[in-house]
Amino acid sequence: MIARRAILIKLPKDKCDADYIRRLMALTNLAYRGFEVWVPDLPKAIQHQLYDFKNFKGSLVFGTVPKRWLASTWVPLKTLRFYPDGSRKGGRYAPVVLDFKGSVIKLYQVCRNGRGYVVEVPMPKWVIDRVSEGGDVKFAMTGLKDDEPYLALIAEREVEPYIPSDYILAIDVNA
Repeated sequence: MIARRAILIKLPKDKCDADYIRRLMALTNLAYRGFEVWVPDLPKAIQHQLYDFKNFKGSLVFGTVPKRWLASTWVPLKTLRFYPDGSRKGGRYAPVVLDFKGSVIKLYQVCRNGRGYVVEVPMPKWVIDRVSEGGDVKFAMTGLKDDEPYLALIAEREVEPYIPSDYILAIDVNA
């Protein structure tokens, strides 16, 4: 059984453009509904991220089906993870890079439309704890919550399912 946990990380408002993230969220909503819209002024790498997630409809990445056309759908992003032992996992051109050596999260062209624009965020202790437990951060999502930019990291790990026993504990309340 796979257990998933997510954490929200607030991104710096001065470095992240809320209008740019709002446009990405609108494109994600269209991609979820099966449309392909290629915007000339957005980086192709980011747009390819959206359309690569078509196979994940109804999964944790997209969440539930948007009820309205203008629903806020967070933008799913692939991750690249650099571990302290020198190994790495994930997509080679992923826009979210988790560097466990330097305890930094790097976001490439996620917060603003600029070639080579990078935002660095300190890595929360929660992420390091999940990796030390045997989990792995598979996906990241970015979006707006109360017009503030956030990054959601989703960690997965394999757990043994709980199997209840057939024993019954009876308690006599009147005793």
